[in-house]
Amino acid sequence: MIIGKKLLYVLIFLGMGVNGYLYLGWFLSPPNPDRVGYWFGIYLFVFPYLGFLGIASLALKDVLRIPLSIGIVLLLYVGILTILANSFQLGLGWMLSRLPNLGYEFFHVILFVLALLWLIVGVQRRY
Repeated sequence: MIIGKKLLYVLIFLGMGVNGYLYLGWFLSPPNPDRVGYWFGIYLFVFPYLGFLGIASLALKDVLRIPLSIGIVLLLYVGILTILANSFQLGLGWMLSRLPNLGYEFFHVILFVLALLWLIVGVQRRY
């Protein structure tokens, strides 16, 4: 099952790499372009992919002998940002109005860095 564990880790870090690439592209793009494509890619493709890997990690944690924290961090990362993105529809728009300018984007990056560090530490742990 070593191959399965390594494949799962490669798929997870591939998804996180694409996510980071989209964030970096967003911040490095010119000041006033139509940036909807970046968020579309993140929320429609990357987050469901990472959420699926989080569920798979939890389901296969005993078979692949991986830490429980791998699946938890993926689901927390995707879940928190998805709830925040849908906060207007959920009646929680006041949360976004209290963030400073570009606060929503920096919140994404801060959670991305924290999740990535948690994943790196989780992968390094022996189970």
